[in-house]
Amino acid sequence: MIRRLRTLALAASLCLLAGQPARAQADDTEQRLAAARQVVALMNEHTGPEKMLGAMKASLRAPLEQQLRSATHLTMAQRDRAADVMTAALSEGMGEVMARLMPEVNAAMTRLYVERFTLAEIQAVQAFYDSPAGRKSMAVVAQDLPQLMQPLMQGLNAEMPRMQARVEAALKRLADEGIALRPPQPGR
Repeated sequence: MIRRLRTLALAASLCLLAGQPARAQADDTEQRLAAARQVVALMNEHTGPEKMLGAMKASLRAPLEQQLRSATHLTMAQRDRAADVMTAALSEGMGEVMARLMPEVNAAMTRLYVERFTLAEIQAVQAFYDSPAGRKSMAVVAQDLPQLMQPLMQGLNAEMPRMQARVEAALKRLADEGIALRPPQPGR
């Protein structure tokens, strides 16, 4: 009888383990971690910050040039120079931000693969990204990402006044409840 209960308990435990997420499967965490790091490195090789910055730099210039068209007091050469300097400044700033944040992004991506994928799944992702179709997919996305993001950025810029008004209303509501999120300012 006890032997039978043990057998049933073991069978029930195995059934429960089979339904657990990838991290509870038999895959070795160290193997998944190594494979995930390879996938992230491969992704960075094809869509890394340098490639994204190159594509972003090109997409930054057009809106700047459009804004500068209204500066009729400037010569065409001055507008071009202003577009060059402003594009370089924005690109440099984005490069610094990306350099600072990419290690954290890479670590988060690695954790995501380790926690949510089996070793076989990570290897399949790696095989795809290492294939001609996978490399093309990454190259196209990296090249066109700024263009793909443009409608979102334009929408966010257009909504900024409303979002700011909502934040101000929320701050006022909190202040009315005795929760001041801004330090008191003289004269207010």
